[in-house]
Amino acid sequence: MTKINIKTGLKFLPLLVLVIAAVLLYIFFLKDKNVFNIDKKPEVRRLTGFPTNIYTEKVFEKKREVIKSSEELAKFLNSIDDTGALILKDPVDFDKEFLLGVSSKNYEETGHEVRIKKLYEDKEKNILLVSVKEIEPGETCEIEPSRYISIDIVAISKTEKVIDFERVKETQECN
Repeated sequence: MTKINIKTGLKFLPLLVLVIAAVLLYIFFLKDKNVFNIDKKPEVRRLTGFPTNIYTEKVFEKKREVIKSSEELAKFLNSIDDTGALILKDPVDFDKEFLLGVSSKNYEETGHEVRIKKLYEDKEKNILLVSVKEIEPGETCEIEPSRYISIDIVAISKTEKVIDFERVKETQECN
């Protein structure tokens, strides 16, 4: 009887070794890549120093960009501020994340701001919709003349979805 049980146990030994090897491979090499997490929502990370305002005399149109490399980031930042004063303080790993960069047109008075508010996911259309909130000063606000643009940049985890932008206007009253 014992000879039969030993032989049966030996049949499953290669299968057991394979399962253990697969688990160890996943733990040591693939754990941070989220191989089995197919339906994962993109993570958003707000960068230090953003949103911000750049005071300038140059004329700008609003921009909405998905930045996928350090070259694209340099191009985006230099198109807004060619002096080089606008920099990212946080490190960005373009192998794992994208940047979403938005800027406003020129404002002629204080109280305006552009901010990436929220991401909405449409799984049926495979779209990631970025909601960009444009804040305007209300009638009760004291405004001063000032020519500037507003900029916001956030990092999101890499995604295969098509990224689109929507604008949401909001009037903010002052006390």
